[in-house]
Amino acid sequence: MKKKYFLLSLLLLCLSFSTIYSQEKMFYGTIETNDALKLQKVAPSDIKILSSTNGFSAVKLSHHAAEKLHHMILTHGPGFIYEPSEKQALQTIQKLQSKKSYQKRASYTISEDQVVNQSLGLVNNTNIANQIVELENYGTRYHTTQKAKDAVEDLKQKWETMANGRSDVSVRIVNHNSTTMPSVVMSIEGSDLPNEYVIIGGHIDSVSPERETNAPGADDNASGIATITEMARVLFEMNFEPKRTIEFMAFAAEEVGLRGSKEIAEDYKNRNVNVLSYVQFDMTNYKGSPKDVYISDDSYNSSTLNAFLASLMDHYNASGSHQFTYDYTRCNYGCSDHYSWAQQGYDAAFPFEASFNGSSPYIHTVNDTSSRFPTANATHAAKFAKLGLEYLIEVAKSKGSVSVPTYCDSKGNNVNDEYIQNVTLGSINNNSGASNGYEDFTSISTNLEQGSSNTITVTPKWTGTVYKEGYAVWIDYNQDSDFEDNGEQVWVKSASSDSSVNGTFTVPTTAKLGNTRMRVSMRYNATPASCGSFDYGEVEDYTITIIEGDGGTTTNICDGVAEYDSSQNYQVGDRVVYFNVLYERTSSGWNNIGNCGSAKASNLNTERVLVNDKDVIVFSPNPIEDSFIVLQVNNELWKNREIAIYNANGRLLTKVKMSSRNNNVDVSKLSAGIYFVSLDDTGKRYTKQLVKK
Repeated sequence: MKKKYFLLSLLLLCLSFSTIYSQEKMFYGTIETNDALKLQKVAPSDIKILSSTNGFSAVKLSHHAAEKLHHMILTHGPGFIYEPSEKQALQTIQKLQSKKSYQKRASYTISEDQVVNQSLGLVNNTNIANQIVELENYGTRYHTTQKAKDAVEDLKQKWETMANGRSDVSVRIVNHNSTTMPSVVMSIEGSDLPNEYVIIGGHIDSVSPERETNAPGADDNASGIATITEMARVLFEMNFEPKRTIEFMAFAAEEVGLRGSKEIAEDYKNRNVNVLSYVQFDMTNYKGSPKDVYISDDSYNSSTLNAFLASLMDHYNASGSHQFTYDYTRCNYGCSDHYSWAQQGYDAAFPFEASFNGSSPYIHTVNDTSSRFPTANATHAAKFAKLGLEYLIEVAKSKGSVSVPTYCDSKGNNVNDEYIQNVTLGSINNNSGASNGYEDFTSISTNLEQGSSNTITVTPKWTGTVYKEGYAVWIDYNQDSDFEDNGEQVWVKSASSDSSVNGTFTVPTTAKLGNTRMRVSMRYNATPASCGSFDYGEVEDYTITIIEGDGGTTTNICDGVAEYDSSQNYQVGDRVVYFNVLYERTSSGWNNIGNCGSAKASNLNTERVLVNDKDVIVFSPNPIEDSFIVLQVNNELWKNREIAIYNANGRLLTKVKMSSRNNNVDVSKLSAGIYFVSLDDTGKRYTKQLVKK
């Protein structure tokens, strides 16, 4: 009898585990509605559509359904995005519905020819081929396996070895909530703009219909990781120091819903990390189409970034020893990890090994091995390494390089009937003629205070008939070379035949100090846009100098500023008086702030001092046994900036917002050891060692 009860209990326990196991095999995700309906026809028991809106569906999927989706319906990739809960899946499709809202775009320029050409000559295709074989030899890298974790840890060690102890390089493991497989991220900190990020990545996991076996993944995606690794190696060989921070990422669990990249991209967005753009390298070594590089141009990619990649190849790869060709191809929702970044509003692009119809037919099978590549020794992947280097160097730029702002073009095509005759704002009072539809008046400027209210007046000129004209004015408040951020269209007026029009606007208190661009546009019978051409009217550009706001007291802006001394070693941010004019030191020279006594100065009664590098940061006591240090930052570099404290391994521990030149900084939570106090966001880094007893 006892034996029967035991067997019954064992049976119930097995059934219980079986139920739990089957439940774990179902998960939530998002998918395009058309794909969900097609999948429902071929696998009705393996998908449940929870809700659909605007072409996207929240669903519950089985792993069997996910495989059928990839192999029977999609162009490429998993085609779905993993979601941790039904609630979040539903929230995601609602966000997708409003995805058309404006996303900030970076400004892309080509100016690093010497550095880029040096890098192209260092690319070694054999290194890429060897790295592909290394990853292939794990046998499988399915995200639940130990071999997947081993591949990530080994890659981390390899990247650390390549960095060879560089103090500006860090490599970290990123653990995830949705998978036991980690990702790995390597950062090269920018010298001048460390808070602006340029990122490349690819997934390191592999999959097959059996999921946990027979997935060598040589092309998908050992080739992408090997290509990225070679880019990093070349930059280290050149001892390249970027102006902006560069990051290399190898993601976990892309094949099961972009899990690793989704969590990282969401984290960056939640922390307001300023990612200028992201480029994905997923499958780079199977040349299955006539051209070499195929840029994915579906709606999930940035057209601006795609155009920049094309311009890079036109510039660097149209002829010569590094020549290769390119074309365009189209993918689907959830195509690869770049979509995780696009979903968070970042510029993202995906250059691919072939057209999606011509890519490797062996992926997700036991046959995805190095022996199946049409070209030997990873010569095809080497082209992607070159494109990646062009992208990284041209967007991140070299340490100390001067970035010339480039704004979009705008003009009126015909000024025979009307044009802008006068613009008045502050000290600008400019009369102008018809020109050719655009006038560059950036040599003319005025000062505008943070938080100040200002009135601009635009006077049109009609050569005959009086027409209705629309007007708009933009100011690039954050100095990122566009007029598309919130609040940068400062005034707009619908079409009217008024002989003079004016509008009032307030400069944000957060506007970046210094010189920036103002665009004034007048268009016949319509409101103009900041970019592009139009039939009738004119566009004029001016320079605006944003200065600090005051409390209402007009004083001499040169009060407390020392006369220029040629024996001094002036640093970025230092101010001097020279022949009754106030100047400020910049990374490229001296900026003319204005004539002494010509503008309002801050009511903050702060002494203006000029010191050399070693005295920019001063703190005491040091060594310290107490809870606080008194920290002083000179040369007015404390304004609107943060002090960072790092441990001896370079890990950021805390940041302290400076509210004045002298601040009490709490270090009570620091254990005994050596730390570094650093002021970074000034055009160069100032660092001093702190010893805690």
